[in-house]
Amino acid sequence: MLNRNVTKAVRLALAFGAGSAGLMSTQAFAEEAEESAEKVERIQVTGSRISRTDLETATPVSVFTAVEIEKSGVSTVAEFLRENAATGGFNESATLSQAAGASSIGLRGFADVYTLVLLNGRRIPKNSAGGVFTDINQIPMAAVERIDILPDGASAIYGSDAVAGVINIVTKSDYQGVEATAKYGMALEENDGEEIGFQLTAGASSDNTNVLFSLDYFERRPIMAKDRELGSTAYIPDMEGGDGRSNWGVPGRLFLGSPTAAAEGEQGWAPWATCPAESIRGTACAYDFAPLYQLQPASDRQSIFTSISHQYSDDLKFDGQFRYTRAYTKTSNAPAPGAVDITNSPFLEDFVVNTQYADNPELGQQIYDEIAAGDGFAYVGRRYLDFPNRQKDNTNETFEAVTGFDYFINNDWTVDFDLGFSRLTNRQVGAGGQLLAGNLEAAFADGTLNPFVINDCSSDALKQFCDDLNSAIHRTSEYEVSFATTVVSGLTSLELPGGLVGVAAGIDYRRENYLDRSDQASVDGDVIGGAGSNGGGFSTNEAAFIELSLPVIEGMEVSLAARNDAADWGLDSASETTYSVKASYRPTDAILIRGSYGTGFRAPSLDNLYLAESQGVQTAVDTKLCNAAIAAGGSSETSPECRQQEINSKSGGNPSLQPETSTSYNLGVVVDVTEELSATVDYWSLEIENQIGSLAIQEILDAEAIGNLTNLVIRNSEGTLTDSNRNGYVRTQLENLNVADSKGINVNINYATDLSFGALSADLKVEHFLEQNRQNSAVQPLCDNNVDTRDYRLNGSIGLDSGDWSTNLNMRFLPGYSNYEKFDTDNKTCDVVGFFDVDKNIDEDGNVTYADYGRPVDVASYFQLDLTTAYTLDESQTVTFGLRNLFDRQPVRSGVNDWPFYSQSTFNNVGRFAYLQYDIKF
Repeated sequence: MLNRNVTKAVRLALAFGAGSAGLMSTQAFAEEAEESAEKVERIQVTGSRISRTDLETATPVSVFTAVEIEKSGVSTVAEFLRENAATGGFNESATLSQAAGASSIGLRGFADVYTLVLLNGRRIPKNSAGGVFTDINQIPMAAVERIDILPDGASAIYGSDAVAGVINIVTKSDYQGVEATAKYGMALEENDGEEIGFQLTAGASSDNTNVLFSLDYFERRPIMAKDRELGSTAYIPDMEGGDGRSNWGVPGRLFLGSPTAAAEGEQGWAPWATCPAESIRGTACAYDFAPLYQLQPASDRQSIFTSISHQYSDDLKFDGQFRYTRAYTKTSNAPAPGAVDITNSPFLEDFVVNTQYADNPELGQQIYDEIAAGDGFAYVGRRYLDFPNRQKDNTNETFEAVTGFDYFINNDWTVDFDLGFSRLTNRQVGAGGQLLAGNLEAAFADGTLNPFVINDCSSDALKQFCDDLNSAIHRTSEYEVSFATTVVSGLTSLELPGGLVGVAAGIDYRRENYLDRSDQASVDGDVIGGAGSNGGGFSTNEAAFIELSLPVIEGMEVSLAARNDAADWGLDSASETTYSVKASYRPTDAILIRGSYGTGFRAPSLDNLYLAESQGVQTAVDTKLCNAAIAAGGSSETSPECRQQEINSKSGGNPSLQPETSTSYNLGVVVDVTEELSATVDYWSLEIENQIGSLAIQEILDAEAIGNLTNLVIRNSEGTLTDSNRNGYVRTQLENLNVADSKGINVNINYATDLSFGALSADLKVEHFLEQNRQNSAVQPLCDNNVDTRDYRLNGSIGLDSGDWSTNLNMRFLPGYSNYEKFDTDNKTCDVVGFFDVDKNIDEDGNVTYADYGRPVDVASYFQLDLTTAYTLDESQTVTFGLRNLFDRQPVRSGVNDWPFYSQSTFNNVGRFAYLQYDIKF
C-alpha cells in the first residue's frame, strides 16, 4: 500500500506537470520516496509541477509562505504582491480608477495582461469593468498557504497570458483543526484609514475524506486627500510643475458665440470676470479640487472558500473546490465638471452685461442681444458644486466551482481530470452627483438654477428639485470561465543514464464569456463628467500539450514542452504553437546551473475584440489635404487645410486582432555558499511582438499622406473628415502594432543560522532592469525606458525567533531616477525631452527642432521599514503588533502638473500604520 501510494504521488506530479527540469531525476526521486516516504516532503513548484524536495529548479520560482506573508504586516494578497514581487499593475485605491476596489499585478515591468494569475494552478475569472484584467482582490487571504512567483515565460505550459510570468496562489489543504484571527489597525498621524479583519479556518479529516472551510472578512475605511501632505492640494506654487488644478470650477468659464463676438475676437472660451487673477490659466479659471477627493475609498470584502477531497478507493480520488467573494467599494470624488448650453438662461443677460463685460457693457449687451435673437449661443463650463460628490456603489462578486478526479491506472500511469466554472460580476450604481446635461440645461433655462452661482441645493426650496436631477446611472460587467482538462502521465520504459523518461500529455478546453453594459445616458455621453461603454463576446480555446522529463545524466535534467492553442472568437480565429526547453545541472551538491528558452503568446482579450464602437472628434492636421494645398501654391502657415481642426474619429474593439507573441530565455546559478548562506543569480530576456495598441490620429494621417495605413482613413465624397454626418472619419481602433523587450538580472540572497539566543534569518531580493525597450507607437523607434524609470528595486527582511518572541523587520527600497516628459517623437528619436526649460522651434514647414531638450523631474529615492513582533501566549494563542512604514515616509513626487503628484500604483499614501492581531487555535 505504501509503495503504491508513493508511486501514485509521483505519477500525479507528472500529470499536473510541466516537464520542467528538477534537481533530481524522476527515477531518483521515486527511489528515494520508496525508501523513506514518511521523511520526504514533496512540494509542487509552479512551472515544474513535478513534486520535489528542493524548490530550486530550472525556472527561477520564488515561494512566499503564509507565515512570510503574515510577517510582512499587509492585509491583502494584492498589497503583498505589489510591494514584494511585482513592478506592474495598479492599486485598488487609485482615485479615478473605473474598476474601483480591484487590483492587478504585472511582472518584469510589463502591464498586468502579460502575467497569468492562477489559483491552485487553474485560471480564475477576470474583472471586466474598465478593461479586462485579473483582479487579485478576489483571492481570500485566509485560504492562502503560499504564493509562487515564476518570472519567466510559460505559455508552453499554461497557454495564453503567461508571457512575463506566472503567479500561482496555492490554498491550504489537508488542514485539521480550527484557527481564528482578528486584526485591527489605523494610520497614526490622522487616526484614519482603519482596517478591521477577521479570518476563520477550519478543517476536519476522516480516514478517506478531508474538508476545509475558510471565512475572510476585511474592512478598510476612507482617507481623504486633504488629510495627507502630498495630495491635499492640487496647487503647490513653490514647487516647479506643481499646478494640477482643474479647468472646471467656480468661478468657471464662459463660451459666447455671435457675429459681434466673432468680429471683435471675443468668441470662444474665457474665464469668468470674477476669476482671481492668480487663477486665470489661459481660457479657464483654475480650481483646486483636491480637498474633495479621496486617496483611499471605503471598502469591505467577504470571502468563503471550501475544498473537499475524498479517497474513494486506492485507485480513485475525488476533489472539489468552491469559492465565493464579495468586494464592495464606495467611491466619492469631487462634483461633476462639464459644459452645458445656457443660451436660454434668464441669468445670462445680467452676467454678460454687468459682470463679464462690466468694463464694456455696450459690447456685452450687443453680444447678448444677438444670442437672444437666435443668432448666437452660450455655454457655461464649471464644476457643479451645488450637488454632492459623484458617488458610486461598486460591488464585485466571484463564484467558483471546480471538481475532478485522479485515477490511478497502474504503478506507472495516471489519469487526471478537472472540470470547472467561475464567474466574476461587477456592478456599479450611481449613488449621487451624476447629472444629465439635458436636465441641467433645462433647470438653467427655466430659471430654477442660476448657472453663475453655487445654488443652495440643501435649502427647503431646492432640495427635492436638486435630488431629482441626479441620475441613477449603472454599469454591469460579467466574465465567465468554463474549462475541462484531461492529462495522462507516467514513466516510460525508456531509460537514460540519469533514469527513466517521464511523459505527460493532455488536452484542455476553455470558454470565456464577456459582457459589459452601461445605461444609455452614459453610453451617449449625456452624463456630465462620466462615461460608459458596451461590449460583449466570447472565445473558446482548445489546446493539446505534451511534456517530457529527460534525466540525461546523473545530476542533469532536460525538460521539453510543446503546446498548441486554437482560439476562436466567432468573427475570427488564431492558432499558436509554443514550446520550451529547460535544463538544470548540478556539478556539485552546492551549485546548480539552470537555463530555459521558450516562446509565448497572449491572445487578444475579449474587450480588445468586442468593445463597442464609439464616436468622437480629435484635433489634428489633415496631412493629405495640407500637402495638396502646399503643392497648389499654398503655405503651411496660411492654408486652412494646414490648420488644426476637429476630425471625426471612431474607436473600439477589433475582431481582426491576432495574438501577441514572445520569446524569452533565462540563465542562472544557485549557490549554497555555506550551510547558512545561499544565493541565486538569474539573467533574463523577454521580447514581445505584435503588441496590441492604437496609433494617435495624427500619426495615422501622416502615414496616409505617403500611402500607408489608408485602410484607417475613410474619406467622404468630398474627400474630407470633418462632416457632421460622420461619413468621413479616422479609425483609431486597436491594432497589432508595437514591439517591446526587456533584459534584467534578479538576485536573491538568503541567510539563516541558529544563535545561542534564537534563530536568525535574513534575505535580500534585487530586481535590476538592464534594458526596458518600448515604442510609443509603431511609427516611433524602440527606446530604452531605463532613462525614464527606476532601473532596480530592493526588498529585504531580517527575522529573529527567540523563545516566545518572533520579530521581523522588512525593508523596501526604490532608487531615485529622472522623469522625462517624452522621447523626441517629433523627430522619431530616442532623445528625451524634459518638463522644464524646453526650447522648441517649429519652422514654416512644420518641422520641429529642439535647441534645448530641457530638464526632467528628479524623483527621490524611497525607503520604507515595516516592523512586526509576535508573542506566543501559549500553544494556541499569539498576539502580534506591527508598525508599517515605521518612519512615516511620504510618497515621492514624480508627477508634473498632475495631481496627486505621485504614482498611486506604487504608493498608498497611508503613512505610519499600526495594527494589533490576535490568533487562536482550537
